[in-house]
Amino acid sequence: MRTPGIRLVLAGCTLCFFALTGLGAQVTVSAQLKTQEILIGDQVRLTLRISLPAGTTFKAVKIKEALKQVPKVELVEQGSLLTVAREPQQILEQQFVLTSFEAGTYEIPPINIDFEEGGLIKSASAGTALPLKVSSIPVNPERDTLRAIKDINREEIRVSDFIFPALIVLVLLALLGLSIYYLLRRKRKQQPAMVLPPPPPPPAHETALQKLLELEQSDLLDNGEVNAFQTQLTYILREYLEGRYGIHALESTTDDILASLRNIGVPDEWRVQLRQMLQTADLVKFAKAQPPLSFHVEALYSVKTFVEQTKEEEDATVS
Repeated sequence: MRTPGIRLVLAGCTLCFFALTGLGAQVTVSAQLKTQEILIGDQVRLTLRISLPAGTTFKAVKIKEALKQVPKVELVEQGSLLTVAREPQQILEQQFVLTSFEAGTYEIPPINIDFEEGGLIKSASAGTALPLKVSSIPVNPERDTLRAIKDINREEIRVSDFIFPALIVLVLLALLGLSIYYLLRRKRKQQPAMVLPPPPPPPAHETALQKLLELEQSDLLDNGEVNAFQTQLTYILREYLEGRYGIHALESTTDDILASLRNIGVPDEWRVQLRQMLQTADLVKFAKAQPPLSFHVEALYSVKTFVEQTKEEEDATVS
């Protein structure tokens, strides 16, 4: 007589288990503005981060649909979708640049995304709305106030006003004539001057370290321009290899460069790291691969360490 009751209890426990399991692996979306107040015409960066559990596939970001509700806020630029992590959940990040040309306080509505789960297209929201205040350019009343036009006070023209300027002109003409006479007389006696050779170019490591510093201080990674970042980084590395070891690295393929490294005394551990950096950079530039952002930062510091450890030591001179 108790068998049906036991079955109902077991069925309820099973449903609770599957419900709790589903709640533990939800799609989460977060959005953040870099600043909540800008001037008219200025731009602000919006960062969207998406967390996808296993078994889900990202489809699209509905930012244009969200901005239709605030037509006075415009989308200027849409960055590439970057993969920040893959385990235990896939974390994606995408940046957008917004602007507005009318002062006011706006509420950017929650941004939705579409994803696929179990063959069905579902949606998830970023949660709360984002406030954005657009301020007009302040006006300086003292600077922008029109003042009355004053009359011009004219003075009488006197001969004495021209005496001093005329004396200055005569002195300058005399000095100019003496200078020309002295230069012409000296030119007749002067022998042809020896042309000095141009100064030698700076060492390859100085040029590479300076360019690496400029690349590190750039905004390429912040703007999601990983392709341009890797292009500049590999160019600096190729230019250093050509200047330091005399190999044709700028016009050679990655395989040709790696083959040349075996004959110039580069340590084995560095040859392995250079192979990985150059091949991964080729995948980013030509195969549109998207390694995590940490890879690009580590690659820059690896190139910097390689330059510092393999730079050509200057000969010490004894005076």
